[in-house]
Amino acid sequence: MAAQSGISEYTLRYYEKIGLIEPIPRDGSSGHRRYSAEMARRLETLACLRASGLSLDDMRQYLRLREHGRESAAEQKALFQAHAEKVAEEIRLLRVRQRFLDGKVAYWDAQMKGDTELAEQIAAQNQEIAKELK
Repeated sequence: MAAQSGISEYTLRYYEKIGLIEPIPRDGSSGHRRYSAEMARRLETLACLRASGLSLDDMRQYLRLREHGRESAAEQKALFQAHAEKVAEEIRLLRVRQRFLDGKVAYWDAQMKGDTELAEQIAAQNQEIAKELK
């Protein structure tokens, strides 16, 4: 199941332990867990949710809401909209970090070339960028 779902064995056991998935029956002779086709689909869903960065609590909420079908459409939309906004903010911050790091590269490049005037300009720009990181 780990190979099929992309979820590690450790994580599969953890999901079972915390109740994200119900206990998996074991084969009587080998003791290996036996996952049903329905559980395999659920784990594929969880793998997608995890890959999109949803928290365990959000995954639980999604599964709970999914049981209500279309009746929970508004709540499902709100769950994913909130996460999309969070991801958008993370992307914005990553872009700021990238600009800051690009500035540091340019600063040290100017230093290596002995262009102190350019280095000072870049340093001033980076100070402004650094304010966005806080």
